[in-house]
Parts: sequence; C-alpha cells; structure tokens
Amino acid sequence: MSMCKSALGAGCITMVLALSTGCGNGAEINSSGAVGLAQPSATTAATAAVSVTPTPSPAHATPAVIQTEPPAVKSVALIPAVPDYSESGRGYEIKGEVVQAAFSADQTLPLGLFMPETMVRFEQDGRSAWGTPDKQNYITLMKLDAADAAAGDGEFGPGNDLVLLKYKEYLGSKVEESTVKGSQTAEAFKFTAKDQAYRAEIHIQDGQRTTLLPVFIDMLRDVEYMKKQPPITPGVFLTAPDVGSDPGKKQALQETMDCLEAWAAGDKEKFAATMHSPQLNEALQFFLDNKNVYRFYELTLTGIPVEGTKRAGFWVRYTRMTSEGYIVDGGNEISLLKNKQGEWKIANID
Repeated sequence: MSMCKSALGAGCITMVLALSTGCGNGAEINSSGAVGLAQPSATTAATAAVSVTPTPSPAHATPAVIQTEPPAVKSVALIPAVPDYSESGRGYEIKGEVVQAAFSADQTLPLGLFMPETMVRFEQDGRSAWGTPDKQNYITLMKLDAADAAAGDGEFGPGNDLVLLKYKEYLGSKVEESTVKGSQTAEAFKFTAKDQAYRAEIHIQDGQRTTLLPVFIDMLRDVEYMKKQPPITPGVFLTAPDVGSDPGKKQALQETMDCLEAWAAGDKEKFAATMHSPQLNEALQFFLDNKNVYRFYELTLTGIPVEGTKRAGFWVRYTRMTSEGYIVDGGNEISLLKNKQGEWKIANID
C-alpha cells in the first residue's frame, strides 16, 4: 500500500474507484522502475482497459496550532533603576497570604530590601542575608569592583529556569550542595545603583523553590538605595521660647518640655504623665517605639492660647533616625488643653 501511495499519489485513489480493486493489487514496479498495471482478473479486464489519468492532489491544509512561546531570553528588566529609600511599605504574597514587609538595610552596603515579617536578617559568609529563620534559603548582596567586572562571572552556568532566563540582570546558576533531600542552588543577578555594580544571589533549596523563588524575585525587584549616615544623639537640644512671666503659660511650656524629654528617652511613664487622658496616651504610644531615635532642635510658640481657641500650641522640629539608619527631618504641632485641675496637658501631637 505504501509503494502505491509513493508512486501515484492521488492517482492511486482514482484507480481504486475505477477498478474496484485494492491499489496494492493493481500496480507493480517493473525492472526499469516504471509503474504499470498488473494483469487484471477476468471479471475486471474490461474495466481495467479504461485509461486512468492521475490528478494532482491538493496541498494538505496545515492545522492551526496555538503555541505558547517561552519568554525571550534577556527580554525583561528586573531592576531597571534603584530608587532612593523613602519609607514606603510593601506586602508580598506567600502561600496565598499577603505578608507585610519592612525595609531592612544591608549592614555594610548602601542598599536594602523589604523583608517579610516571617523572615530574618542574619550574617552569611561576611554579608548581610535575608531569608527563612532556618537560614537555608536567603538573598545576599555584594559590591563588584573593577577586578570582579573584568574577571566576569564564570562561576555561574547559564541556568535553565525560564522564569529567570528572561531577566536582563540574570547571570546564571550553580549548584552549591546536593543531598538525598535535594540540591541547594545559587541564582545570580548583576545590577547597578548610583553607577556602582552589585551582584545579588538567591540561595534556595529545591524543595522551597516553588514557594520562595517568586518572593525572592519580588524582594530583589524592590531593592532601594540608602546611604549610611552616622548615628544621631537622641535628646532635647533647643532653646525654649519666651512665654513671658505668666505662671499658666510657664506651666504649658514646662509640660511641653517634659513631653519632649520623655519622647526622646522613650520614657513611657513620664510621657503618660503629660497626656490629657489615658486614651490619648495609648493613641500616641507609637512615638515611643524603638524603631526611631529623635533629636529635638527647635521649639516655636504658636500661642497660649492660640487665637480663637482654648488650646495652647507649639511647633517642634527634630531629626529622626530609624533603626535601619534612615535619617529625615520632621516636625509636629503639639496642642494642649486645660484639665479639670486647670493644668495644661498635651491634647494632641499632630
């Protein structure tokens, strides 16, 4: 059957209709290689005498196949530009739930990542690392000098993960350790911040890859720049404004100064003693958290009382430094109201 199809194409099909016999019995190849008709049987001789002209077959239609092409290699920028840190927040999805993340600075480099609250920062091989509490899956960053750039990154193979191959910053992969439980792999990326080259590495176990690789990729995508600053000395370093000789006005100023001293020292008891109510004290406790250090350097009188109100008011300015080393200048308005005993107490810090 296959010989007939090869030699005659659609003509074989036509012959089948004309001869009412199998194409396999109606054609043979002679010694010269030509294709001819075999001797017909008595019952089909008359019919076989009819000349059959083969007709060309139409081109086979190609079925429509929809293919999903993998992403082009090096087609997507993971870290197109590293922005300056601005105290923004993040949240990452882990196992179907959004986990809040806070900025966590590299302890030696002017960079930082947003670390989910389920992870920890630790030291790994002399570098800052961010990862799982068991310290088996993590990210590290390193500065690349001219020698590193000249030497290239030959220690990493090309990698075969389509999720990573599409990123322009991707350098490649290397297996760090293989055990009966699987392998641990390092995935490397090269990026630039403030004209300085850096390398990021994701160290991840095979068993955690599906869950953690998307999170680590998001963390790298959000890397931010923060230049290290010398620590500030907390406290009240200002000249009190002149409020005159009136005892009530002096008491309002003193209450404000006591509040600032407690605020700078993180003294919750002293801070609470300056508040107009326990409810207000509870609402303003966030000023005393240990994530910030305050240095108060200016206090301005708004009024005692402020015109058209029953409140006394001051405006305070300060330098604030977070536990991650971020420094910013800020200010708040402090309002006071008299309590039932006629004393000025803090009514709001806004």
